This record gives sequence, C-alpha cells and structure tokens, in this order.
Amino acid sequence: MPAKDTTTQDAATQAIDSSQSTAAQDDKIRIVTLEEPITRPSGQRIEVITIRKPMGGPLRRIALSDLLSLNTDALHTVLPRVTEPPLVKPDFDLIDPVDLVKLGTELVSFFVPRKERS
Repeated sequence: MPAKDTTTQDAATQAIDSSQSTAAQDDKIRIVTLEEPITRPSGQRIEVITIRKPMGGPLRRIALSDLLSLNTDALHTVLPRVTEPPLVKPDFDLIDPVDLVKLGTELVSFFVPRKERS
C-alpha cells in the first residue's frame, strides 16, 4: 500500500480552512468570537459579534483617523451602528479590553484596500 503524501493532505486541509474562513469573513462581514463573553444584566450572553462593513451613514460625525487609531470614543460610537447583536452603551462597561481591540481591529480592516490584504 503506497504511503499517503501528507504535504498534499496538509495543503488541501489549509485550502478548505481558508475557503471556509473567506466565506465567513467576506468583504462586507467580519465575525469576532469574544475571549470573554459579555453577560448583560438581562442574562443575555454574547459570545460572537458580527460586524457589517460601515458605509457612509454609520461613519457620520466620526474622524476616520480616530477609528484607525482605535480611539475608544470612536469605537463606542460606530460599533453599535454596525454590530449584530447591536452593542449598546452599557456593553462597553462590560467588554474586556482584548475584545474591544479585536472588534476595533476587525472594523478597521474594512478600510484596507483588497489588493493590500493578505
């Protein structure tokens, strides 16, 4: 029985993983799994947040430079406009700083031209 080429299998596995990742995070949606889920006072637990690509409306009254520098006030303004479930102001008191940076980084990734993304 011939030995299987593990390099080919690894490449195939990586290609499948990459295509699934691309499907989940296309040009208009990013999915963020929180390291520390948010538990709202109502008992609702948020573990995954979907971010939609912000167009002109959600970016109103925000300096893009503030978003690019992950300014927390700018993130607190824009994220509720583009997230599902929608983040509300009290959620920001409960969110772990690591998760806020993850959300901000994914939000900012929408501003990178396609040809410059890896």
